[in-house]
Amino acid sequence: MKNKIVGLIPVKGNSDRVKKKNTRKFGNSSLFLHKLNQLKQTKCFDEIIVSSEDRKILKKAEKQGFNTHVRKKKFSTSLVPMSDVYRNLASEIEGEYIAWINVTNPLFKAEFYDQAIKKFKSINKNKFDCLLSSFLIQDYFFFKKKPVNFKRYPWPRSQDLEGLVSLSFAINILKRKDMIKWGSCVGTKPFLMNFPQLYSWDIDFEHDFRFCELISKDKKF
Repeated sequence: MKNKIVGLIPVKGNSDRVKKKNTRKFGNSSLFLHKLNQLKQTKCFDEIIVSSEDRKILKKAEKQGFNTHVRKKKFSTSLVPMSDVYRNLASEIEGEYIAWINVTNPLFKAEFYDQAIKKFKSINKNKFDCLLSSFLIQDYFFFKKKPVNFKRYPWPRSQDLEGLVSLSFAINILKRKDMIKWGSCVGTKPFLMNFPQLYSWDIDFEHDFRFCELISKDKKF
């Protein structure tokens, strides 16, 4: 189907830094099921596919009404370069575009996915080869002992600093063929779409997990 956008949700049964972070208890659910519940509220995807080597995860996804992809176990280990994972998954599904969505951004709202897809459809594809979710960090940065975005004198106020853009990987959208060719979900001419930093929070470590869990329990959030 031409212009078909497939939401691809990679979910490993285990992880290195935070054990079983995708499936362990997160609030009253898990990161995995929490993300599926968010995606059920979206209206922008032509199809959503959950990819995993874990049969239990795939069965739960199917019960929630999602399509699934059985990933070869070797592509869920740290022994395989991530570029090979991108190429493998993209080569085994159909669709012109892939929206790569991680479950480790639990605070990212359903409406943001719809906003990203809408923006991607409107951008000039000759000028931009992908859309990357990102957020702005306005802080004092050093690289190799040298200031990056400020001078020592006159000392700038933090609100006047030129911010740096960080990728959140909440959603990256690109052509499926490009993902196979590049072995990446980041192109050379990206459209950077900024979302609030808090909502973009990615879980890499145990303290990230606990922080996001606390925030998600806040009824005012």
